[in-house]
Amino acid sequence: MEFENLMVTIDGPVATITLNRPGKLNALSAGLMADYDAALTALAPGDEVRVIRLRGAGRAFCSGYDLSPPGEASQQGYGPADTPRSRHEGEAKGERALADHGESFALLEREGMRQQAERWLRLWNYRKPVIAQVHGYCLSGGLDLLATTDLAFAAGGTRFGHPAARGVGIPVLMGMLPLKIGAAHTKRILFTGDLIDASTALDWGLVEWLADPDELDELALAYCQRAAMLPMDALTIHKQAVNRWSELMGARVAALEMVDMDALYHTTPAYSEFNRRIREDGLQQALAWRDGPFLIGAPGGS
Repeated sequence: MEFENLMVTIDGPVATITLNRPGKLNALSAGLMADYDAALTALAPGDEVRVIRLRGAGRAFCSGYDLSPPGEASQQGYGPADTPRSRHEGEAKGERALADHGESFALLEREGMRQQAERWLRLWNYRKPVIAQVHGYCLSGGLDLLATTDLAFAAGGTRFGHPAARGVGIPVLMGMLPLKIGAAHTKRILFTGDLIDASTALDWGLVEWLADPDELDELALAYCQRAAMLPMDALTIHKQAVNRWSELMGARVAALEMVDMDALYHTTPAYSEFNRRIREDGLQQALAWRDGPFLIGAPGGS
């Protein structure tokens, strides 16, 4: 299998998907998401491959959703905001029928993110176990990606969080953080955007294993091979049974509710100003403006 934005290798019953946008720290572009979806779809039939291992190339697992301006690689719903559109911008308001006033920005945002959330939930319910192998950074959209996996190994030194909480909103699924780590820990991540370290992520239950960076690849693959000793039927039933419990606890409904919350945030003056700065000054300058005040007195990561 060949893809533009990721690599797929197969070692017996374990397939490894490697996100391969290292220059962008594996930020989630529309192209990368399409390739990931296609790779999982191709690996779904049959039981020769029974477990999927997910990792990232380069210095990070995933730095979040791609915030590049439109026309580069933006993730729909997370690029700089356009103004609400109308079919007849130049006509006098009194000459337009109600139906000719076009669609609102908020509802267009909501629809784009609803489609993203539905895709994430479908991947969360993928029939084969997906084991994440995380290093470097797992931020923002990376938390959504991590939420769709079943278990995770983290290398020592990995940093987790959602700095975009300072100006962009929440991850589409909010990383299922309240389900995984509880309400208070989720608020700690969102209220300041400060990152947590791998040890804290382990203590909170965001990941299941902490490994030395030099041993991460070997340990994660060994666990995947061990899990793949089970028949496909058993793995599928085990995964779906646990996911069903999560759904009965409200995971699916809550995830879709996050779409409405995020679409609402995208109508705020703060969001508009951040995206104006991306358009006019570039992403790095906008991030420096957003994050600068938080660098003073920032905690050490726990």
